[in-house]
Amino acid sequence: MLSMLSMLLAGFAHQALAAPVIYLAGDSTVMTNGANNYPQQGWGARLPALFTTGVTFSNRAVGGRSSKSFVDEGRLSAILGVIKPGDYLFVQFGHNDGYSDVRLHTDPFTSYKTYLAMYIDLSRQYGAIPVLVTPMGRRRYDSSAQFLNDFVDRSTAMKQLATEKSVPLIDLNAKSIAFYNGIGVPATTDVFLWLEAGQYPVFPNGVHDITHFQEYGATQIARLVAQGIEENRLGIRSFIGAVPYPAEAGVLSGAGTARARAYGGWQGRGYVSFPASGGVMTINGVIGKGGGTRTLRIRYANGSSAARSGQLVVNGIATSISFNPSGSWTGWVIKDVTVTLKGATANVISLKSTGAGLANIDTLTVL
Repeated sequence: MLSMLSMLLAGFAHQALAAPVIYLAGDSTVMTNGANNYPQQGWGARLPALFTTGVTFSNRAVGGRSSKSFVDEGRLSAILGVIKPGDYLFVQFGHNDGYSDVRLHTDPFTSYKTYLAMYIDLSRQYGAIPVLVTPMGRRRYDSSAQFLNDFVDRSTAMKQLATEKSVPLIDLNAKSIAFYNGIGVPATTDVFLWLEAGQYPVFPNGVHDITHFQEYGATQIARLVAQGIEENRLGIRSFIGAVPYPAEAGVLSGAGTARARAYGGWQGRGYVSFPASGGVMTINGVIGKGGGTRTLRIRYANGSSAARSGQLVVNGIATSISFNPSGSWTGWVIKDVTVTLKGATANVISLKSTGAGLANIDTLTVL
C-alpha cells in the first residue's frame, strides 16, 4: 500500500507529465476579443493557431490592466490557483503602467520590476515556467518614417529582471518595431486597428488606433511571439506547427515590387506582385525548428498563359523556380518546394524576379 507521501509524489509527477497549459497575463494587446469588437484582437487570441495539439492556452489577459492592477485585482492569484508543474506563464505589461492612475502606475526600474518579480517567483513556487514579454511598439513614427519606441525604460527594466532571475525573455518590443519598419508605414494600417468609416459594423465611424491590432495584425504579432519561443528553446517549441508567412508581411525591395489587392482570392491582407526588372520579397526569421530538409509551400497565382520563372533564395543560396499557369489571376494554387533550413529562426527566404516577371505570391508556409 502506498504511503501518503508516495501518493502525493505520484500525483505531482502525474501533473508534471500532463499536457502543458500556457497562461497569458497581460492587457488589451494580449487579450481575446469577441465578435462585439471585431476586427480588434490581441496576439494571445491568435497564438494557439500556430501550435499543434499537445499544448493548450488559457488567455487571462484583460484590457486596461497594468502589472500592478492585475495582481491587486486577484487575477494572478486566480492563475496560481490552477497552474501546475510544467505549465507556462507568459507575462506582458507596460502599456498601462505609465498612467498616473494610482491603481495602474508603476515606476519602470522600481515598482514595475517588483510586480513582475511576483509573477516570476510565485509561478516558480508552483513548478511553472515564467516567460517575460516586452511590450510591443505602437504606430508612432518620426519624419523619416522610422517607428518610435515608447517603452524604452520598461523594456530595459524587464530585460534587467530577466537577467537577474534567469528568466526567458521574448523581446517583442524590438521584434515588433523591426517588423513595422520592414513593411513600412502605409502597410501598418492593416496591422493596427486603423479603419475607415463604414468598413466594419462595430466601428461605423472608423477608428485610428495606434496601440491595438486588427485580427490580421494580432496574427503577425503572435508569429513574432512564436519566433521568440523558438529562439529561447522553450520546451513548448516542439508543438509549433506550420507557420504561415504572408508575402505582404515580408520586406520588399526593387522598384515596382508591391503589396497588391487588384485580384481577389488572396488570404491575409493582399499579395505581392513583382516587376520584370528584378523585385524581391524577403521573409526574415523563418522558423526552421531542428533544421534540415523541409517543405516550403508557396501559394501563388499566375494568370498568364506561360510559366513564370525567377529565383528562390534560401539563406543566401539561389535556385531557379518556375510557377505554372494557375488559370487566372484569381486562381490561387500551391507549389511545394523542398528546402534546407537551419535550426531555430536563423532562416531568410526570398523570392526574386529575374527579368521576366514572376507569379503573384500570397503566402509561404514551412511544413
